[in-house]
Amino acid sequence: MTDEQPTANIETLRFRLRERAKAFAQSEIATLSDLHEQEKPPEDLWRAFGVTGMTSIGLAPEYGGDGGDLRAMAQVGEAIAAEGGNLGLAGAWMARQLCARLHIYGYGTDEQKERYLPRLAAGLSTPCFAVSEPGAGAHPKHLKTEAVRDGDHYIVNGKKAYLTNGPISDLILLMAITGVEEGRKQYSIFLVPRETPGIEETEGVKIDFLKPSCHCGMRFTDVRVPADALLGPEGDAFATFSLPMRKVEDAISAANKAGAYCFQINQLGREVAACDLEKETLAELGSLAAARDGLSALSYRAVELLDLDPVGNAETVEATTAAARDWIKGLQQRVEAFIERSGITPSPKLAAVTRDIVKTTSIAGGAHAIRAERRARDLMK
Repeated sequence: MTDEQPTANIETLRFRLRERAKAFAQSEIATLSDLHEQEKPPEDLWRAFGVTGMTSIGLAPEYGGDGGDLRAMAQVGEAIAAEGGNLGLAGAWMARQLCARLHIYGYGTDEQKERYLPRLAAGLSTPCFAVSEPGAGAHPKHLKTEAVRDGDHYIVNGKKAYLTNGPISDLILLMAITGVEEGRKQYSIFLVPRETPGIEETEGVKIDFLKPSCHCGMRFTDVRVPADALLGPEGDAFATFSLPMRKVEDAISAANKAGAYCFQINQLGREVAACDLEKETLAELGSLAAARDGLSALSYRAVELLDLDPVGNAETVEATTAAARDWIKGLQQRVEAFIERSGITPSPKLAAVTRDIVKTTSIAGGAHAIRAERRARDLMK
């Protein structure tokens, strides 16, 4: 096999998966005008993700998946947002796929993979990743949920917050403290079926955006989890699962937002088509489209680096996603200025997409500011 053949094969696969996502979003998502008002994805729509093969994207063929690297998954998320006009649904799909790909396939035993991955690839199961806690976020120093060994089980007690897809999940990837060494908490991940006794859904953090992506909290009271539900090595879950997941989420969320901007800017083009615009305003619309393409390129570069070497490229990935965040801020300011200058009144769907971009960017700002400060202090050493 030549060096060119693998590249050609993955490019063909990326194209095929992206086209599948575009067709799905156009037929199943774009036709639903009130999605941005719903609290959960409609059951028939969520089921359609599995029926049409959207849930097999990025998962291993030996477990019913279609394969595809992180670049392919980023392009699919971008297509969902661009063609469907819904950033929340793109994020909900991505959260589902990353739990299966990064965590269960990446660290599961053969038995765990055989048990869970075929159902996930077929869209018959929805996982959620339970890390954040009330008042603590995902900061490792402040998490309190514990899993105490009791023979061939662990007993879990604690609370979790902001579980993406939590209300519609049937499988929980639960992070809990399993020990303390030299004053440092040791975290582990467990695969916990939702119907396990002692699990109670709580309201969690209320948000008024990213609909119909849904979130909730959960309370765990004396939940007995078999020892063989441990996913990956005991005591090293924060470094193994949470930190790498954050980098992938940052990179792919930039692609999702590029898709949202694609929808946004295309809609602006349609809404001003009947207006008598000045040449400068027309030129700005074209410049916005070019800036959107630049954001796509940045996000693709970040996920390509993760595909090649997630550890060795960690710093470059962080720098690339930081550049993408700055790009997003600048692009949104320009979009808002364009809307004001052109005098149009955005449609409800366009207004919802704009709201989702602005609020998700604002929420992530605190964590990103901390990383920027750390980089600045490194420069001053």
